[in-house]
Amino acid sequence: MQVSFWSNYHQIGTTNNMIAVALFIALKYRLRILVAHNHFDRSTLESAFIDESYMEHSLMDFSDTGIDALSRFIKFNRIEKDEISSYTTTVLKNRLDLLIGTRNTNRNIYQNNLKETIRLILQSAALYYDLIFIDTAPGNNEISETIIKNSNLVVVNLCQNPNTIENYLKDYSDYREKSLIILGKYDVNSRFNIKKIKKRFCLNNVYAIPYSTEFADACIESRVVDFFIKNLEADRNDIHNNFITGVRETAESILSVLGIADTRTARQVN
Repeated sequence: MQVSFWSNYHQIGTTNNMIAVALFIALKYRLRILVAHNHFDRSTLESAFIDESYMEHSLMDFSDTGIDALSRFIKFNRIEKDEISSYTTTVLKNRLDLLIGTRNTNRNIYQNNLKETIRLILQSAALYYDLIFIDTAPGNNEISETIIKNSNLVVVNLCQNPNTIENYLKDYSDYREKSLIILGKYDVNSRFNIKKIKKRFCLNNVYAIPYSTEFADACIESRVVDFFIKNLEADRNDIHNNFITGVRETAESILSVLGIADTRTARQVN
C-alpha cells in the first residue's frame, strides 16, 4: 500500500506529520514500512533519523544507497523484491527503512532521472514493503502528481487557516476522492478548531496533530526514534498526551482507510 503525504503550501509540517505517523505504526504494528521523499530542495526527513554532521562527512557511505543509486540501477536492471532494502537505511530493524533523498546538485538532472524511474521504484518497493509513506513536494509538482496518482491514499496536510483550506478545495478537488486530511501544528485554542472546520467546509476524515515543541526539536536533533519510544504510551496526565493521541488517531484512521487495521499483518505489538 502506498500513501502520499502532500500539501498545497510549504511549511505546513507535512514531513514531521509523516515521520510521526510512520514511527507510531512501526512501533505499534507488525508491518514493514518504507519512508521516502521526492524533494530536491532540503528535506528534514533524513535529519530526523540520521545526524546531519554524519551525513555531511560520510558521503561515500551513502553513495550506493538512496534514491539516486536506486534510480541509476533500476533504469537498466530488473531488481528483485528483496534487493530493494539494500538501497535503504535501517531505522528500526524489520519495521522501518529510510530511502535517502537525492544528493544531486543539478535539479534538472535529478527531475529527469526520477521522472523515468519513479513508477518502477514504487512498484518494486511495493513488493517488499507493507506500507510506503512518501513525503511529496508541495503544490503543483509533476513528480508529486505521478506519485499521488499511483497512491492508495493521499494524506493532505493543511493548517487551520481557512484560506489554505479554501485553496485546497478549489484548486485540488481531484485529490478529494482518496484523501484524508491532517491539520498539522494544531492549536486547540484557535477559533478555527477541528469541529468548526469540519462544519464550515463540510469535511469528513479530518484529523489533528497538535504542535509539540519537544517532538519538533527531536526531529531537528535526530532524536525522533528515542522521543517516540519514550512517549509512545503517554497517559492523560503526560504533557505529550495530546500529541500522541492525535498521532494515534491519525495513524489508526489511515490503516482503517487502507483496510489493513484489523488484519493479521497489522496486529499490535504487545
